[in-house]
Amino acid sequence: MTIQDERTSGLVLWAVAAWGAIAAVLTAPIAAALVGTLVRFPIPFGDHARGIEEALNAGMAAVFYLVMGEGFVLAALGAAAGYFIARALGPRLIRALAAAVGAAFGLAVLGALILAAF
Repeated sequence: MTIQDERTSGLVLWAVAAWGAIAAVLTAPIAAALVGTLVRFPIPFGDHARGIEEALNAGMAAVFYLVMGEGFVLAALGAAAGYFIARALGPRLIRALAAAVGAAFGLAVLGALILAAF
């Protein structure tokens, strides 16, 4: 007879998923400013933001894109990443939260790079 114990509780899984969703949405303007500084970032109804002097414009453009619908996709991807990270890391809550926030920022940078490519 084997004893099965759950590595993490359901509450921890959903808490880390919520942190992943929130972090992905909140770090999107920072990621857009970073991408706009290094490469370029599209400004709605305007040209592309390029360079350090237009980093604030890129961040504000990211807020526009979040409001127009990108925020839902980014939040869903961040939540999924947080959920699976919490399942993989086990009962260590702080480590799972830190990894989920890092993955959420990575997803925000990836989304900004995808927007910059078009």
